[in-house]
Amino acid sequence: MFCVLHVENWRIHTLLLLVYQREKKMDRSIDRRLCGHCHQSIGSEALVAMNRLWHPDHFTCSSCKRPIKQTFQAADNHAYCVQCFAQKYNPKCAGCQETLVDTCLLALDRHWHPRCFTCSTCNRPLPNGEFYLVDDKPYDLDCHWAKRLEKREHMERGER
Repeated sequence: MFCVLHVENWRIHTLLLLVYQREKKMDRSIDRRLCGHCHQSIGSEALVAMNRLWHPDHFTCSSCKRPIKQTFQAADNHAYCVQCFAQKYNPKCAGCQETLVDTCLLALDRHWHPRCFTCSTCNRPLPNGEFYLVDDKPYDLDCHWAKRLEKREHMERGER
């Protein structure tokens, strides 16, 4: 069976943190801006994220608990650093079981790193995303014919 490999680009959507500078002349009694973590008044600067203000060190990753300084991703109303988000939500490569972060291949209903999607016999990359299936495994053209010949010989001898 001839199949064409589908390429899928995974984009990591990140939100930049904005720095809020409060005017020095603002009346403190009017300023009721509170940190989303400690619920204390915001001082001279804060981060704006997830529709709230945060002290810079209080906006942390829900998983590793480290402060988020530049970019983050949100899921289920929780903020994650890019690494923790990928670890928690991105699929794993069917070849090496590592987390997929950028470009991946979608083949055989599984996700793969491009370098991991190889011929099941010779482990060479599959050229132009073309592969042939034998027993639900991908093969390049040469190995495909060798595998089919091997199967035919087994069948002629009454083996499976």
